[in-house]
Amino acid sequence: MSQDLQQNSQPTPRPQARTWWGEYKFHLNQSHAWRLGPLYFRLFRREKDWLVEYHRLHKHSEMRNDWLILEQEIPIPQPSKFERFMFNRSKEKFFLMPRLADRGVVIKPVQPIHIPAGQRATLFISTPLWLAGFVENQKTPIFDFPVFQSKDTWFGMNYQEGQMCYATQVDGTTNLNELDINPFRAVTPIHFYNDSHQQMRLERINVPAPSLPLFYSESTGRLWTSEIKVHQSEFDKPPRIRIESRTPPMAEQVSFIQPARSDSSGFISNMFESMF
Repeated sequence: MSQDLQQNSQPTPRPQARTWWGEYKFHLNQSHAWRLGPLYFRLFRREKDWLVEYHRLHKHSEMRNDWLILEQEIPIPQPSKFERFMFNRSKEKFFLMPRLADRGVVIKPVQPIHIPAGQRATLFISTPLWLAGFVENQKTPIFDFPVFQSKDTWFGMNYQEGQMCYATQVDGTTNLNELDINPFRAVTPIHFYNDSHQQMRLERINVPAPSLPLFYSESTGRLWTSEIKVHQSEFDKPPRIRIESRTPPMAEQVSFIQPARSDSSGFISNMFESMF
């Protein structure tokens, strides 16, 4: 996007909904457009296909949280990308939905976190969301890509054992009120129970985003995942890590948005590179 366009051609907002996702209706040969943080996005319905055009700003803050529904005449900044999805016949209803990342999301606190023996602690972490598009009566999205392009990072004890993940700038906090409400990020509470006789040390945490369902609290405006509980009973053994089936009590009343991408059956593999 050129500097002139950024400064002189500000998008004109339509009357704003409370959330950017949900059901939209398209007449034949009609388009709708959005700006979601750094992502400019237009969706166009034709008789037998859907066209998607999008452009993501290269320089942006990962914590940017503003969005607009754009007027149709506002052009998508260039260079933009196009994708085409063909159908026997397109339908008028289309659903834009948030999803959690398709890989684990790694945070690295500025200072390592220590949990003394016998202590309990809760850490709130937010992770970036994906944009998914569903046509009427289809369970699988026709497109699914990040609102913010996160950096890749390797997570594991060595280069032979581990997995490719995304890195996020969020540090994690013990005070939920310190996390800004962001329509492009979901909050995950992680509860630590150190019942061992050694102090826990957390250097990097891999949040298992594909294994978490997504919820929305209309009263608070936050997106949430299920809680994760980490029980450490013996310092020489890996901790027991479980994804809770219930939603976080501090989220208050929530509505279900998306299921987990993968079935973890409640238990997940190691989330930590360093524990003691």
